[in-house]
Amino acid sequence: MYKVFFNDSTIELSSEVKKSSNNNIVQIIEPECYSFVDQLVCTIKSGSKVSDSLLLTQEVNTLWDHFRSQFTEIPAAGGLVQNNEGYFLFIRRLGVWDLPKGKVEKKETSGNAAIREVEEECGLSGVKIIKPLDSTFHIYKSPYLPVSNNLVLKETMWYLMNYSGSETPVPQTGEDIEEVRWVQLSELDKVMENTYSSLRELLQKTLPLI
Repeated sequence: MYKVFFNDSTIELSSEVKKSSNNNIVQIIEPECYSFVDQLVCTIKSGSKVSDSLLLTQEVNTLWDHFRSQFTEIPAAGGLVQNNEGYFLFIRRLGVWDLPKGKVEKKETSGNAAIREVEEECGLSGVKIIKPLDSTFHIYKSPYLPVSNNLVLKETMWYLMNYSGSETPVPQTGEDIEEVRWVQLSELDKVMENTYSSLRELLQKTLPLI
């Protein structure tokens, strides 16, 4: 299954309907997924609101390839960092809580990019990867691309990381980061109230397994 976030809506591509999804999906599209994908992309380009949709097909990977071919793809990577006390590292950018992340540079692995971005955005060194986590996908319009292809599909590859040092985090203000904070599990509700829906879902899925 693939799940893409666009503004306040989600687009899911799957080979089956999960019972837990039935009450959360506004539209289920089955027989003509390919034509619906094209219509969906046109709707996104027009700036109109997109309803939550579940696209069902037995050829989900083929449909996913068709979907993603209509966007400019930008790979990104970031980290969910835990220290030895069990706290998690969060940044506050433009008033919203987030995890440190950024674009993967040419000839750079996603793991190396994730470490670099965490260390640059948070002023730390010696961050280590424990294991990869699920990726998140979201769509946005880029002001830096020609209008004809300014729709971006960004995959952010996430990693669970550990930091065992004693440095005080320092926000990278040049990237609009206002605060870096180690957050206890008991404080996570406040973060969840003011973060992105894609990140909220990632945390809800990941944290119980750590």
